[in-house]
Amino acid sequence: MPPSPARTSRLSAADRREIIITAAIEQFALHGFDAASMDEIAAGASVTKPIIYRHFHSKRNLYLELLQEVGERLTSSIEVATATVEPPHDRLRAGVVAFFDFVQHHRSAYLLLFGGRGQRDEEFQHVVDDIQLRIAQLVASRVSGVEDETYRVFVSFALIGLTHGAARSYLLDIERHHSDRFRARLAAKRAAQTAELLWSGMRNLST
Repeated sequence: MPPSPARTSRLSAADRREIIITAAIEQFALHGFDAASMDEIAAGASVTKPIIYRHFHSKRNLYLELLQEVGERLTSSIEVATATVEPPHDRLRAGVVAFFDFVQHHRSAYLLLFGGRGQRDEEFQHVVDDIQLRIAQLVASRVSGVEDETYRVFVSFALIGLTHGAARSYLLDIERHHSDRFRARLAAKRAAQTAELLWSGMRNLST
């Protein structure tokens, strides 16, 4: 339930901005950039449209900032989860678990970024491609046993692609199940299965 207008009037600018972001992510993930309504975003955040435009210059500016922010949150979660984990098998698993945790708890944010609804736009696609590259470079920095940097990035994109496929399968599986417990258990199961599948391929890497 969105906060009441009385409550939002007492919020700090940063807190109000976060509420707008949350409402906007839901609308854009559900409807895409073109069909999403600023009126619906305002209603979801319990603010007026002029309040939104105090924080974001335009609908397009809002969408671009959301892509950047969601991408940063996902990248940061993987980075933190894998920063100090050894050995490589455990590090890979930690990264995949962090990815699935993001998909489970931030489904709309994941769909906003990778669902494809806004990526027919060249500028939006460029932002998403840049985020994908940053994630691939992060993963590449965690890959051991491969000396060639270009090949490590190639391997990383392959790992990410398979993980995206597994995540989409997970999202289809939970459409008929609204239990948070079921969704959490399935996310953990799919993360473990995906990590093992990735590791089985990485063990045979050759430059």
